[in-house]
Amino acid sequence: KGQEVRPTSSKVRESIFNIIKLNESGTVFYEGETTVLDLFAGSGIMGLEALSRGAKKVVFVEKNPHHSEIIKKNLPGFENNTKLITADALKILDKFDEKFNFIFIDPPYASELYEPVLKKIQENKILSQEGFIILEHSSNLNVEEIICKTEFKIYKTKIYGDTGITIVHY
Repeated sequence: KGQEVRPTSSKVRESIFNIIKLNESGTVFYEGETTVLDLFAGSGIMGLEALSRGAKKVVFVEKNPHHSEIIKKNLPGFENNTKLITADALKILDKFDEKFNFIFIDPPYASELYEPVLKKIQENKILSQEGFIILEHSSNLNVEEIICKTEFKIYKTKIYGDTGITIVHY
């Protein structure tokens, strides 16, 4: 239970992209290339939405091979702008040598992966200094308790029924 894919609803996606200002012309926060890391990618909907809104590069990380195949089928035409990694998100974070402007984190709600993933991102310095991490979580999750154990600060939190979105940055 709690391990199934929950594609982010269109209402929540629209809200996230309005908050982070990533639109068809790129983003107001960055000059140059916008890079995105979609951890626990599931269906890949967040990374695909970022591509459709002008992201220059999206890296998808999904542990489940079946879900990775679904993402792969949705990538034709984006091969030069994407990388799909079928691996455990927590383990793969030690292997990145690039920085991302946006990192989407949406593990199974029942997991306790938010804190260790945030700490790995911090340790490996893979979020650009002006970047944002977007956490999708259960609306019951005490996000403040998790964030206070990291260097990150909460930029904005929104609740949509059972779904919470918290955006953090340095």
